[in-house]
Amino acid sequence: LIEAEIDTGEVEDAFSWKKLWKYTGPGFLMSIAYLDPGNLEADLQSGASAGYSLLWLLLVAHIAGQLIQCLSARLGVVTGEHLAQLIKQHYSRPVSIAFWIITEIAIIGSDIQEIVGTAIAFRIIFGIPLWVGTLLTAIDTFTFMLLQNYGVRKLEAVFMVLIGTMATCFWIEMYMCSPDVGEIIKGSLIPIIPRSAYVQAVAMIGAFIMPHNLYLHSALVMTRKTDPSSNSKIKESNFYFAIESGIALFFSYLINMAIVVVFARVFYSPDEDKPLPGLFDAADVLSNTLGGASRYLWALGLLAAGNSSTITGTLAGQFIIEGFFGKIFSKSWHRLIITRSIALVPSMLVAVYSVRYHIND
Repeated sequence: LIEAEIDTGEVEDAFSWKKLWKYTGPGFLMSIAYLDPGNLEADLQSGASAGYSLLWLLLVAHIAGQLIQCLSARLGVVTGEHLAQLIKQHYSRPVSIAFWIITEIAIIGSDIQEIVGTAIAFRIIFGIPLWVGTLLTAIDTFTFMLLQNYGVRKLEAVFMVLIGTMATCFWIEMYMCSPDVGEIIKGSLIPIIPRSAYVQAVAMIGAFIMPHNLYLHSALVMTRKTDPSSNSKIKESNFYFAIESGIALFFSYLINMAIVVVFARVFYSPDEDKPLPGLFDAADVLSNTLGGASRYLWALGLLAAGNSSTITGTLAGQFIIEGFFGKIFSKSWHRLIITRSIALVPSMLVAVYSVRYHIND
């Protein structure tokens, strides 16, 4: 599955923007884990329950993420192998299988919320039942996975477009709500957690913990041609991958921040005890306060987040299973069918349940 398709050229002493562009890509695919529907819901509920107060925690989570992802990227660069392969080599078979089971459960759990989140976006845009949107979400990933046949650069370009879509939609909404810049700066720098927002603070941190992302990033950096026997090439690769990851996570931070700020502005009311909105209710909240267009901007951003995160989850799963067990699937879509089927059952139960009860439950 992993081929060193992109030649980064000879080692250069001075910084080169052209060289950085050659290394750009893996970090943006990695950053999708920070932008999935689960993160969006954590963001909107953080803003709705604590206003601007938890922006500093969002910043800390991204800084910590940068440190961890740099270590993940270095693992792939220095060893020439990704995390799943190294676990298989250095641990006993029972321990390796335990790692695999835990990680697969995490991927399927993420897949469920991504499917449901994307189905909610389809419902907001087209008004279709949630179970129909769930089926569409389970199917449309196959279309995106076909991009692998056209090379890693094409796949990376699509992800950059999806991230750009999210940034555009959510930043337009932030502009529309006329936020208090002073409060944004204050919330980003002063570490305070209101008593009423402990749960949301934990949820915000939890939403950024994606075990499969470590496997994914350590594998994606191997798409660049690097000579593990050359210390100078290793140092150069680590340097540019660190910059590229930092840029990608900076964009992720700006997108997440925009969502927190929007709901801090349009929903937060410390003197009122109101139920927090979910992904579906968020569209109504925005529509009632910022106008009908904001509803569709939210849905379009949510759709981009759901689709992009399901693809990276599938890629991570492919790297993981092949790292632990070898190439047991001749095509990536074989694994996609299995994981989609496993995730589809609980997702359909959520969809059917929501018809009878409240969709955000």
